[in-house]
Amino acid sequence: MPLGDWQFWVVTALVVWAAWTVVRPFLPIGRRDEGCPGCGPPTRRRGAKGTRLTVEGERPDRGA
Repeated sequence: MPLGDWQFWVVTALVVWAAWTVVRPFLPIGRRDEGCPGCGPPTRRRGAKGTRLTVEGERPDRGA
């Protein structure tokens, strides 16, 4: 290995930084239910009702 070559250390540092950037979102270290990085703050509160799914534009309780 060319330990005395400065290009080796620059490329090694870039590879380590890129690997850390890829692996970091999958590590649970220091997280408090943040969700995904680009999703923004969580908006669903405990006890809140979700939306109902539709089939062909009809609500499930109106079909019968």
